[in-house]
Amino acid sequence: MFLRRELLLLAVMVVIVLASVAHHSYFWTSRNISFILADSMVITFLALGETFVLLSRGVDLSIAPIMGLSAVIVGFRAQDHGMTLLPAVLLGAVVGLVLGLGNAVLVAVLRLPPIIATLGTLSVYGGLQFVVTGGDQVDHVPTQYTDLGSETIVWGIPTILLIGVAAVIVTALVLRHTRFGRAVYATGNDLEAAYRSGIRTNQVIFACYVICGLFAGLAGVVYLMRTGSAVATTGTDNNSNLNAIAAALIGGTALTGGRGSAIGAIAGSVFLSLTLTAMVFAGIPAIWQPAGVGAAILIAVLADGKARRQNNTFRLGRLRLRRSS
Repeated sequence: MFLRRELLLLAVMVVIVLASVAHHSYFWTSRNISFILADSMVITFLALGETFVLLSRGVDLSIAPIMGLSAVIVGFRAQDHGMTLLPAVLLGAVVGLVLGLGNAVLVAVLRLPPIIATLGTLSVYGGLQFVVTGGDQVDHVPTQYTDLGSETIVWGIPTILLIGVAAVIVTALVLRHTRFGRAVYATGNDLEAAYRSGIRTNQVIFACYVICGLFAGLAGVVYLMRTGSAVATTGTDNNSNLNAIAAALIGGTALTGGRGSAIGAIAGSVFLSLTLTAMVFAGIPAIWQPAGVGAAILIAVLADGKARRQNNTFRLGRLRLRRSS
């Protein structure tokens, strides 16, 4: 099923590329393709984190301000105190972990519904961004940040893409080849069955929200690499929540939990970046971009529902065949 979804997504992307090239030949240049791939990396990190909570049958609506807080906190340290890149990555990870821990406590310990808990922290963390910035903004980070965000290697492949691919590989290994990863899928598939089989489901859900915060914090550092700036509304001003959830769903992660992959997260992120860039080349006003993302979410959910119904019908048919024989 995943392979079929990924092939379909690839086919749609090819159609978008061909249509865009027919409209404007510059679309298929190494510089523009490099921009599309690099621009998708922020959403890739957010979508990887969102994939964990969606797999556990949850949702995190606070990843945008977590990313924004990480970007401004790290950005001010880099701008005012010359913080180098490695400590910046560690600081961004710590910021994300702490804020993700807040969500984890609300959902897994206090048992608040995920959408209510993270909707609340969306406002709280967003307000903290204004407190941290105090009316200032980050606009002069060291060049080592922006160089890494804009450099390319052979064939115009952006360096930052390698960072994103490394994160995807690590996530895929964790989800598919560790006991924790299998527990995440089991918890999302059937919480009660997972609990009865000995899985500490609350701990799994707790860890998923912490991991989601970690990825959002790292996304803030990646955002600094790409833009070299951060303000009080970073993350919340460009629909990062919506884009990350859309990328995960488009890549095959189910809202009902228990189904999804890290490969799907990066595939959905590249698809979104490609689609939004194609909309710009087509002369579609930026005000319509959120509508395009929303339409993509609806299509992904409808396609997932149809595939699930077909799969259930197929299983029921096989069960009846076995009973009759």
